Amino acid sequence: MNIWNSIKNLLKNSNEDKWTPDKDAVYFHEDSFCQVEFIPRENMFYLKKENQEVDQFARKHFDGLGYTDVYARDENPIKIIDKKIAFNKIDHTLIKLGLKKVVEVYSGYGSTSWKCENTFVYKVDEAEIFISTDGEIIKDFWIEGFRFYEDGEIKNKLKKVLSTIGNEFDLLLNDWNITAVIDLKKESEIEKYLNEETLDY
Repeated sequence: MNIWNSIKNLLKNSNEDKWTPDKDAVYFHEDSFCQVEFIPRENMFYLKKENQEVDQFARKHFDGLGYTDVYARDENPIKIIDKKIAFNKIDHTLIKLGLKKVVEVYSGYGSTSWKCENTFVYKVDEAEIFISTDGEIIKDFWIEGFRFYEDGEIKNKLKKVLSTIGNEFDLLLNDWNITAVIDLKKESEIEKYLNEETLDY
């Protein structure tokens, strides 16, 4: 499965020593890597079709307790690294929006963990934006924890963050967990997503 190539590349230069937590460090489980990812707008048609296929596959292979097979999705036709988005531009944008930047980032599973090199996190409360870089450009760009907030002030800030990313960098958000693509240039879609409402596709 091609998505695992990205994970392997992310970890290629990682320090595989046991994780010693720093108070400001961020950890993500390897299964969440790019599960809710920013993707170039040119992939819109592909994403809608692929989301439908993933959803149909999941329904077919769910036995009531778990899944009997795994869907092997390919890489997106146009990857975010193909857009050559400068890291310093997104870094500046997110900091200007008031997000807290974290440079100590770890991943793993179970009791195994490792430090991720060239990976950064930007936080709003417990919501997190992850970026990994290849030199000076963005290689992977994903989020965690954006959809479960009751606090209206935080929701409004998250909406502004997503809208800014969508408009300034021409990106979509695809949530592979719920097989949905969110047009970040449409505030109504962002609001439905953050409010965990059904989106019309």
